[in-house]
This record gives sequence, structure tokens and C-alpha cells, in this order.
Amino acid sequence: MRRLIQSWAMYAAMAGALMAGAFGTPAWGGETGNESLLGTWQGKLVINPSTQLTLQFIVARDAQNKYTAVLNAPEEANLQNVAVNSFALTDGKVVFSVDEVNGKYDGTLKDKKITGKWKQNGSAFDLVLVPVVKAKIPAETVAQLDGPWNGVLSLPQMNKKLNIVLRFKADNANENGVSATIDCPDQALSGIPADSVTLQNGTLHVKVLRPKMGYTGKLVGSQLVGNWNQDGDTPLTLNKGNFHFAGLAVEKSIREKINGDWYGRFSNGLGMSLKFKDDKNGSFDAFLDSPYEGRINVPINAISMNGSNITIRIDGVDATFNGSLTQNAIDGKFVVAGGQARNITFARGEYVPEAVHMPSELANKLVGTWVGKTANTYMILRFQLNAQGDLVALQDIPNRRLMSLPISDVTLKGEDLSLIVKGISAEFKGKVSKNEITGNWTMPSLQFPLTLGRSVN
Repeated sequence: MRRLIQSWAMYAAMAGALMAGAFGTPAWGGETGNESLLGTWQGKLVINPSTQLTLQFIVARDAQNKYTAVLNAPEEANLQNVAVNSFALTDGKVVFSVDEVNGKYDGTLKDKKITGKWKQNGSAFDLVLVPVVKAKIPAETVAQLDGPWNGVLSLPQMNKKLNIVLRFKADNANENGVSATIDCPDQALSGIPADSVTLQNGTLHVKVLRPKMGYTGKLVGSQLVGNWNQDGDTPLTLNKGNFHFAGLAVEKSIREKINGDWYGRFSNGLGMSLKFKDDKNGSFDAFLDSPYEGRINVPINAISMNGSNITIRIDGVDATFNGSLTQNAIDGKFVVAGGQARNITFARGEYVPEAVHMPSELANKLVGTWVGKTANTYMILRFQLNAQGDLVALQDIPNRRLMSLPISDVTLKGEDLSLIVKGISAEFKGKVSKNEITGNWTMPSLQFPLTLGRSVN
């Protein structure tokens, strides 16, 4: 299971393919004929004989009797709830126009089926739409699922195992009556929301679109028996109950030498923590933090020593550390998958977020919490003063499961604001006013406008 943020690989046969930018304003329909379009219409977009894409047009009516419509591709993260700018049903003819993707659908409604073509950038593709009614998962099944389920995913080709936790919750706001989240404790990933949870012919399907992964299985007694779905299927049996890390079995002499917190920096300025502690059950807890990447409490799987030489293995991130231990330092190499090695020296002490010194009248313009949202990203910036009066700046991207990323550089000149987040190679340039920050957020191969408002909570 890889920790990544996937972009949608566009279908080569579709010149200018379906791809959503910032969401526009949903269409408003006023014709009485639109009542016949209410609900979800779904079909397979036939790109070529071997390539098809499931599409949905979802038409709804609000309390003011106004109609709205959106375009969805259930299997594609970047095509979710794209606004349909205009639509109509006239004398059996159906039209959906979607400006965001420069597309239009023309069809004919007959016998509860719409037959037509999706037209985009000079090309036309067959698309037949039929009504889809998603039945809720039975209440007794929801009750049986409700709560945490955990199991061990064996990956023999990578010579490692990962703990997987699925948490189900009865949720009347969800069209199927249940929602779910996914944890991978070995990679310090938690609360990844499932985009859909469905039950089809007794088989449970849990899907996450970004990164594309999920679980398919059946309830067999007190177990969920099935497969983890990501780059293929891998058997995974889940048992109901909370997950608990088992502490490490480490010799007392080693514990006494390394017990406590250690922190070090690589040559690029990014830091990492090692945390060792005896637990109440007599075993040893050991975790790695990579705060600049938003990873906290990644479990350490093995610790061994030969004289002053120490080896630490972290399976969840495919890494090992080999170093030499003295009383107050551990000096060595951190080696990640593929053999890339970086020197680092850990010294005793906890990680402390770096602070930026600036005049108080400028720092006070930023102090507080700022919240913004784009089509695909929810972002929070948090500014606070430490005991020395210096500014500490942190970034959260909750839907990417990135929390408390340290903002390394903060520059404020008048209204001009510049931020750098080294850990994810991101930069922001814009302006700040009393209650708003506006500008452009830039990451490798990606730039988008961002507006954040000052939060009162």
C-alpha cells in the first residue's frame, strides 16, 4: 500500500479528455419537463471497443422547486460533482451542457432510457443513460458492520506486512446508509474517507478514489473475508475490534541506552524524530515522526545493536537506519526503498516546530487560523506565537491526511505574503488583509488560486 496522491491519467483516445477544474455554479432548470429527469442517470461512455468510462448525470430539485444537475464519474477522483451549466428536456430531447469540460450531451428519452452522444472538443462518443436507484444497505447489515475491523495485509513480493483498519458507521446522510474510513497504522495514515460503500449481491465494496484503493469482501460469521484492491487484489481477512500495536521485545540494556526522544535534521533542513518509551505492559514502544511530511507515530518494527552500532527497521515506509550510538547522539544513514541513503545525526531532545522572527505588528496580522477550500483541496493555515514571541506557522490539508506541516519561511511586507512549505515543496504568494488571504498556491507541476478566510473557531 503506497502513500501517494494520484492524478487522473487521461484517456488517450479522448482529445482534451474529461477533466474538471474549479467547480462552477450548478444549472438552474425551470421547465416542468425536467421532473422526468430527476434522479441519477448512468451509462458507459464508449471511447473505443476496449475503453469505457462510467458517467452519471444527477438531477435534483430543491425546496424552492429549482432544478440542479451535476456530472460524475464514480471511478475518477477528478470528476466528482462537476456543475452542469444548463440542461433541458423538450419533446423527448435531452441536453446537458458542461462548460467546465467543454462538453455537451444530446440524447432522446424513450422508455426510461436516454440514447445519445457525448460531444467534446470535436469528437463524439456513444452514451446510453438509464436510471440508477441505489438501495440502502439493510439495517441489520449496517448494525453488523458498525465499528472498527482490522486485519494484516501480507505483501510477500515486498517482504512486509501492513495492518489495515476499516471503520464503519451508520450514516443516514449517506445514500447507502453507511460510511467508512480506512487506517494504515504502519504508515501513520488514519481516517481516509471512503468515497463509496455499497453492497451488491452480498458482496461489500469499499472504494477510495484518491489514491485509488479499496476493499471487497463478504461477511462470514464474525469476519469480513475478501481482498484489498490496489494495483491488483491481495487477500485480506478483517476481524471486528480495535487495533492495538504490540510493543517491541527489546533487551533491557538497549532500552536503557536509547530510551527517550531524539531529533535530527538532514542536509536539506528537513527533520525527523525517534521516540522510545517503556509501556505499561513491560514491552517497548518505538515510533518515527516525519513532521515535515505530516507523518506522526510511524511504528518502528525492529531494533538491534552490536556494540555501539544500532539498526532500526521501519517497514511502513520501507526504510532502515544504520548508525553509531554515543551517550547523546546517534549518527548514521537513513536508507529508503531503492537504496537512497541520507546522513543524519539524532541528538537527545524533542522536535520543536521552527519559528520565524518578525516584528510583532506584522506577526499579529497573521496570528490565528485561516481556512480555505478549492475544488479538490481543503486547507488550513495556523499562526501562533511561541513563548519567545516568535511566529510558528503550520499547515493542515485534512483531505490529504497531512497535518501540522511546518511552514519553514514566512515573509510579510506590507500586505504581500510569502510562505514556503519545504516538506511538500510548496509555495504561496499573495496578499493578506484583516480577514482574508488571497493568492496562488504552487506545488511541483501544479498551481491554483487560493482564498482563505480568518476562522472564528
